Amino acid sequence: MKGAVAIVGEDVGVVRAALEAARFVITGVSPELVVSHGGDGTLLRAERLWPGIPKVPVRVGRRARPCARHELGAVIAALADEALVLTHLPKLGLTVGAFRGLALNDVVMRNALPTEAVRFRVGIGPQRSGEITGDGLVIATPFGSSAYYRSITRRSIGSGLALAFNNTTDERPPVELSADSRVDVEILRGPAILVHDNDVRAVPLRTGHRFTVSLSSEQAAVLGLDALTCEDCRKADGAPFNPH
Repeated sequence: MKGAVAIVGEDVGVVRAALEAARFVITGVSPELVVSHGGDGTLLRAERLWPGIPKVPVRVGRRARPCARHELGAVIAALADEALVLTHLPKLGLTVGAFRGLALNDVVMRNALPTEAVRFRVGIGPQRSGEITGDGLVIATPFGSSAYYRSITRRSIGSGLALAFNNTTDERPPVELSADSRVDVEILRGPAILVHDNDVRAVPLRTGHRFTVSLSSEQAAVLGLDALTCEDCRKADGAPFNPH
């Protein structure tokens, strides 16, 4: 008998049947593993629900058309054979007032009103920027740098964390930072909103509010990360390959 597994995502019945056929036990309490069935966003949600527990990501076949080695049955067979590679992904730690959050992908601050830019100042260590005016900024992990960060910068990072400025009035290149860096942001004119990953619980920011972001000591454990980064899977889906 295999270990206890929780399921997060789409087609739960199909995933349950495949796991049970491979002699895994399905549970909603204290799982040893979590199968994330969907896409990158489902993995983010699974990590939020079950932080620290190893995740096994599988793309939804009817939408992503995964290649033969990453379809559901193949991934579960590899899991049963203990053939999936374990990868640890860094998370961002977010602090704003009494609120504490963790982000596997990114922390995003942007203007709350589409008709009004937000004004803010960024501090990195002892350095402080002048006033910046625009739609906001994105602070990303290496994993998250293939998402919103890449859509702004057309690049990704391999380590540390990175900051991209979103539609600012003056041209500002992205800033790549070492793993021990801390980003401090002060809102000079709001309103703005602050989100982390795909959590719908946005934090409202007003003039004078501040928040900080740095890499956390906590990490996400992912078995078979290549199921989300496979070039063949993305080509079959008609999407460009964005390596993490």
